[in-house]
Amino acid sequence: MLILFSFSFFLFANEVVFEAIEKFARENFGPNVTIVSFEIRSTPSSFDEVQLISHARFGSMFSFLFKTFRERTFCGYLRAQCELAIFSNVLLASRTIRSGETFSEKDVTLGKVNLLSLKVEYCTKQEEVIGKIARKMFRQGEPIDARYLVKPPDVRAGQLLTAKVQIGSVFVTTQVRAMHDAYIGEKISVRNVSSGVMINGLLQEDLTVVVGG
Repeated sequence: MLILFSFSFFLFANEVVFEAIEKFARENFGPNVTIVSFEIRSTPSSFDEVQLISHARFGSMFSFLFKTFRERTFCGYLRAQCELAIFSNVLLASRTIRSGETFSEKDVTLGKVNLLSLKVEYCTKQEEVIGKIARKMFRQGEPIDARYLVKPPDVRAGQLLTAKVQIGSVFVTTQVRAMHDAYIGEKISVRNVSSGVMINGLLQEDLTVVVGG
């Protein structure tokens, strides 16, 4: 009879705690969250109600501390641990991508992962990645982290450009060579092709360089 009672209480305790964790998960992560694993680590001998008082998170693993009550009287603390998951498709590197490489369509693939285990700004659409330059190494199968993607520069080092030099109210144009990569709206150093003189200007949307006189 004692064995039967202990087993019945074990099932009851698991159900009560499981429901409390499930409520916590849905309130904090929405209806698509799943409890992957669940374990009660320590528990009083008997209770009929629990109250969650704290939790700690380590990636997708959660530790919970509950107060337990029997007939509304406090009877001890209970610790539980579980893994939560929200499974979704994200973009993964289909091969090892080295820092400085530009992503193409063949370099990414969709894969289902637990979003709660990720510590990255994951990507779900190819247009978020294709054509971008990696600023770190991505190993094969690793989720693409948007924080380490940059768009290609609008101008590459060595590219020939037209500079507009303002002298009073007059603009004089001359051919220059970019000394470094740059984006529209940034300051850029260029070398006058004819004279070899270094000048600095602002890169415009039409890829001309405006230099103040």
